[in-house]
Amino acid sequence: MTPRFNFSRLRESVHLQLLLALGVAMLLYTVCRVLFYLFNQGFFLETSFSDLLYLMWGGLRFDLVAVLYTNLLFIVLLLLPFRFRHHPAYQKVAKWVFIVFNSLGLALNCGDLVYYRFTLRRTTGSVVREFGNEDWGGFATSFLKDFWYVPAIWLALVLVMVWLYNRIQLKKRTAFNPWFYYPWHTTVMVLMVGLCIGAMRGGFRHSTRPITLSNAGEYVERPQEMYIVLNTPFSIIRTINKTSYQKVEYFTDQQAAQLFNPVHLPADSARFTPKNVVIIIWESLGKEAVGAYNKHLENGTYTGYTPFIDSLMGQSKVYWHSFANGRKSIDALPSVLTSIPSIQEPFVLTQYVSNNLPSLPRTLSQKGYHTSFFHGAPNGSMGFDALMNLIGVQHYYGMTEYGKPEDFDGMWGIWDEEFLQFMAGKLNTFKEPFMSTVFTTSSHHPYKVPARYKGKFKKGPFEIFECLGYSDMALRKFFEKASQSPWFKNTLFVITADHSATFTYYPEYQSAVGNFAVPIIFFAPGDAAFRGVEPYRVVQQLDIMPTVLAYLGYDQPFFSFGKSLLAPSQGNFAVSYQGAYQWLENEYFLQFDGTNTLGLYNYQKDKLLKENLKDQLPEVRVALENKVKAFIQQYNNRMLENKLQP
Repeated sequence: MTPRFNFSRLRESVHLQLLLALGVAMLLYTVCRVLFYLFNQGFFLETSFSDLLYLMWGGLRFDLVAVLYTNLLFIVLLLLPFRFRHHPAYQKVAKWVFIVFNSLGLALNCGDLVYYRFTLRRTTGSVVREFGNEDWGGFATSFLKDFWYVPAIWLALVLVMVWLYNRIQLKKRTAFNPWFYYPWHTTVMVLMVGLCIGAMRGGFRHSTRPITLSNAGEYVERPQEMYIVLNTPFSIIRTINKTSYQKVEYFTDQQAAQLFNPVHLPADSARFTPKNVVIIIWESLGKEAVGAYNKHLENGTYTGYTPFIDSLMGQSKVYWHSFANGRKSIDALPSVLTSIPSIQEPFVLTQYVSNNLPSLPRTLSQKGYHTSFFHGAPNGSMGFDALMNLIGVQHYYGMTEYGKPEDFDGMWGIWDEEFLQFMAGKLNTFKEPFMSTVFTTSSHHPYKVPARYKGKFKKGPFEIFECLGYSDMALRKFFEKASQSPWFKNTLFVITADHSATFTYYPEYQSAVGNFAVPIIFFAPGDAAFRGVEPYRVVQQLDIMPTVLAYLGYDQPFFSFGKSLLAPSQGNFAVSYQGAYQWLENEYFLQFDGTNTLGLYNYQKDKLLKENLKDQLPEVRVALENKVKAFIQQYNNRMLENKLQP
């Protein structure tokens, strides 16, 4: 008689229980990926259904790594080759270990359902350091109020996980043969440990480097799709206390310097003129909100939400194609004040922030300038005060120095109107020449305006537009007060944003280029010659420092990853990082992962970046690749060798 396999014995297998439990976790991670795509579909407009399926397939590889890491204790509990694993009390402990650790993983994934739109990146290991000085209780309260559905989704996923786990509970073992049980289960444990190590590394070959975020590029057509492939627990685990700068040698040092040289020499005719400098960094002001940049929208009827900025542009020097170098607030200050971009991780959170940094405030203080920084948030917020100290700013003015807590907006800082008036008053007390920077706060989530201004400003498709209208009014009042001061006409004002708005309405601002589009405006009220629009010039935050120094006639060499807009010979480019290096030069936009070109587009003709020309324009592709490689080599090697001075 043919023997029958006893399927009921499978319910006694602790190894089957382990595999099924890990399968439940994998399934829920896949559900989170689908939800991530649905919540952020507006950022992936070019991703077809077939593309999405392939991205989902690639994501399983990263889910497996994350699931194994987060379930290490659970795996150990179920692999130990002892009979007590079958005891009900032990099984209950294992169950709760599984639920707790996987609930945490699901919470991280759910958080990025909405947080991604603020950063356009998966959350990484820097998040705790980034917000280490913030009011976490206030953040949590605001989050629960505005995004209540995210905790609800997380709770639903946890309940599904508990229900599925209860379906695979281990049946108490009835038969026991010690001569078979211990050798077999020890062998399985060794094999499983080996498999887990190989899976967590991403392969078994000796040459295989541990799988990291960049490996997601294997599955994508567009760099931003990496964040569909990745999951948040994996991104955090792989970036805790790590930076990815590696020494590269695409070229000799001389060849790299010919292609991209961050050491700037003064013009022979340079004669330093000590004018005041005021830099205004406006929270979340994307170009989409500014009517003067967008007269082509809505059949020419679009007026935007910043009437004061529109009027000021008519009296300013405007370079039409202007961009931020990062997507986070903490990316902006290094870009603007030290001309150092954030690559992969916020620069201020890397170990290289301790290098001998270039600095516009320090450079000008050596010329006798009084330097200051204003930020209406609680002192210590975002670590701005520490950075200002690091780059040589002499005086910091935050909420403490403002001294009127009744003007606190309840979340981020002092309302812009009151704080900018405070700043204008302080500037009147400074000895000239001075260099001062202000970082506004009001146009930030949860997008509130003071109660007295409810209904006063134009509303748009998103709440932020009303807030931008309020901040525009606050800036107008600042300039009205400043214009009465004797130092006003001897001042160069620079107005930009930390990053573009979280929410964008028009498709051209939802592309890999449009996501970084912010105003960069130079206003010199006492210099009628420094005005007008340059429609073909590309400007980025990195260019502010070298352009200010060139405008002042700075007569010493200095270091900057940007270019002077007053020196056309220095090129016409902007750089950023969003899953890959992004290089915009003249009309072409290149996406490069460090080895291969992922995309090449004619941005002037194709603002939605739909037609990939990387195989059609080989000469353009190679030329831009060499520029990016030279930038990477200069950036990485100089960071590693602490060579950020001329």
